[in-house]
Amino acid sequence: MADFRLSPEAEALRGELLGWLAALDADVLASHADGDDLTGLTEDFERGLQAAAGARGWLDLPLEHQAVFNFEVARADAPLIDTAMTLTGAAVRNGATNDHHRQVLAAMVAGQVEACSAYTEPGAGSDLGAMAATAIRPPGGDGWVLDGTKTLITGPHKADWCVTLARTAADAAPRDAFSMFLVDMSAAGVTVQAQPTLNGWLLGEVHFDRVRLAPEALLGVEGEGWRQMGTALAAERSGTFWLGFARHALDQLGAHVCATDHEDGVLADDPLVLDTVGRLETAWASADLLSRRALWSQMTGTDEARHTAMAKVVTTELLQEIAQAATEIAGADGLVWAPLFSGRGLDAADGGRFAWEYLERVHGTIGGGANEVHRDAIAATVLGRPSR
Repeated sequence: MADFRLSPEAEALRGELLGWLAALDADVLASHADGDDLTGLTEDFERGLQAAAGARGWLDLPLEHQAVFNFEVARADAPLIDTAMTLTGAAVRNGATNDHHRQVLAAMVAGQVEACSAYTEPGAGSDLGAMAATAIRPPGGDGWVLDGTKTLITGPHKADWCVTLARTAADAAPRDAFSMFLVDMSAAGVTVQAQPTLNGWLLGEVHFDRVRLAPEALLGVEGEGWRQMGTALAAERSGTFWLGFARHALDQLGAHVCATDHEDGVLADDPLVLDTVGRLETAWASADLLSRRALWSQMTGTDEARHTAMAKVVTTELLQEIAQAATEIAGADGLVWAPLFSGRGLDAADGGRFAWEYLERVHGTIGGGANEVHRDAIAATVLGRPSR
């Protein structure tokens, strides 16, 4: 019988994490606020915290322990989700074939570098088979010459390394046409252009203009990039960090309704508010169980892609539901927006956080593969139909 409870060792890690994260109080976070970054915090602060986590061995954990780490740092608003290990660690580890790869991986594990993954292109969003970036072997030389543009990339402005996919076989089908590369972001020909988001923070467009790549830049095997990308993306989808974000948002909503005056009492006395919070808490508990099911299937080697896809769809859409409910319950105060950690003293619900969440939580349903695509894949698996 499946047992989705976490081990005592994983729960012990949770205790260590909570003690460490307790230092990240509202004053500390506000003093390092930076609305241009997805984390809402400065790069220096993020790098320092990653290095501290790396020194404790927390950036390279077994799956079960990693799930605990992802949940708790997301719940604490710590800038430790989009680390080099989270974004590119699986791709580099699985594709490592030489000392160069292993040295970069060691720096990622230690929290000493930032990295980004760059797959999406202006003409290839959910349909990544349409990627046009190329890596061509130069006449009479070794290595490759990389050309192309990657768009809507998280954190390229601060990345030291980039994992990307490029076409190395001009006429092959997508599953055999692409190879994966580890690119030094300081290399000649690499430029980053900022792309503002609806919520104020910046994504980036990465331009590769005749970037010379040494042979050791190839990750894994030439022509295997498509399969490597699929494996790397699946590593993000157990849903535990989205679940942590959702837990934080629900806790903030609960604090708001218990402390905000309404008629002769507080918002929490309103039956409609109670019904909404109860519905969301029930949905969160269901998402928690589904995420544990996905994690268990990964740990036991019985993983089916549909389990991680289901966890991704359910948790990211739960975040949208919580944000929608919070803004509705808070009324006009819930529509006042502020960047993360910058709205203290603002006459707004949770310092503008509810409005920030409302705009932000579209992101998760698109990133890592649009939820509509995942639903199609889930249905195809359940019905025994070929995946499109």
